[in-house]
Amino acid sequence: MTEPSIYRRRATPAILAVAALAMATAGATCESRTEPPLTVVLVEYRGPEAAASGQRLAKELSDKGLAGVFVVEGPDVTSVCVGRFADRKDPEAEKTLWTVRVIRDQAGQYPFVGVMLMPVPEAAPKNAWPIEKAPGTFTLHVASWEAPGRTAAAQAYAAELRSRGEEAYVYHGPRLSMVTVGSFGPEVFDDATRLGRPGVKPEVVDPKALALIRKFPRMRLEGQETPVPTGLVKIPGREPPAVGPAAKAIFRVALQLVATETGRVPAKGEASGIAEARQDVPPLVQVLARQIRAAIPEGAAARVGVAGVLATDPDAVKEKADRLVSDALAAGLGQGAPALAVSDPETTAQILDAGGLKTIDVLRDPERVKGLKGLDYVVVGTVTILPAR
Repeated sequence: MTEPSIYRRRATPAILAVAALAMATAGATCESRTEPPLTVVLVEYRGPEAAASGQRLAKELSDKGLAGVFVVEGPDVTSVCVGRFADRKDPEAEKTLWTVRVIRDQAGQYPFVGVMLMPVPEAAPKNAWPIEKAPGTFTLHVASWEAPGRTAAAQAYAAELRSRGEEAYVYHGPRLSMVTVGSFGPEVFDDATRLGRPGVKPEVVDPKALALIRKFPRMRLEGQETPVPTGLVKIPGREPPAVGPAAKAIFRVALQLVATETGRVPAKGEASGIAEARQDVPPLVQVLARQIRAAIPEGAAARVGVAGVLATDPDAVKEKADRLVSDALAAGLGQGAPALAVSDPETTAQILDAGGLKTIDVLRDPERVKGLKGLDYVVVGTVTILPAR
């Protein structure tokens, strides 16, 4: 039986749950270090037919007039990408994003609505401990990396844990790499049927899992321990019996801190992450706010304005996800940083207006704030709702 066209089915990612694991699997490439660092990854295939599927999709898209399509084949997955861009300000990057997001399949759906600019997938050795080979249904998520070098960092940490006798596994996604520990069945919870139900949460009762949570209580992000607790997540492709309905969507949030003196994003001035449900967005934004705040010199009496957040798809607009993120961002930026004077979106809009700028123009092109008086930094962001299945 021939594989159906991508335009007859949605190319949606497998869900792992919690932040990082909601993304589709991605893998190695042999991209040169001299290549521009960003691209748009449309879909990743794995398995024995991955290369053939990737080449077939690339040809189909190219035949329909989409320029710049290329295929990257690695030891674990094949990625179909569009374009190579030097930075996020490249006008061709924005043009490509809008082009692919409005591609419709034969059912009238938008299979690529959630795609974003991301680093070209890194070269990496074959994953010795892929999470998909874990025997159970759930595993404990203990570490994630998004920065360049993430694949090597994740595999090195998993190797370290394995050398200490831990049952460590690795997952490489298109935007991040992560390490998990242990493997458990649905009996890890007191009542697995409560999974996915709004307002309820099953308790972990398995002694081995509880011992691991005590051993790994806090998440490591970019190699550093954080206040974020570790948590059990579902291994992709494993459906526990009698579970509740799956989450309908996941929220992808990306933030940038822009210096008004230069119109540029300083080092450490970007952060992104994923929340598996609407109620998880505010705590995620607070974590991201702390990350980008690290780009401001410690103790500096800086004036920071929240310009706002751009909803990049119809579902995000309908859910008013942009307002949800903006409100959480304004609150999170000032927490624990008394030296910062943080302006909410309304006040920031007034400052922008006084400088002859419109908020929507700044969200689309943050470099416009260069030379703006009244603020030292402006925070902008995007939020995208991705289908959970």
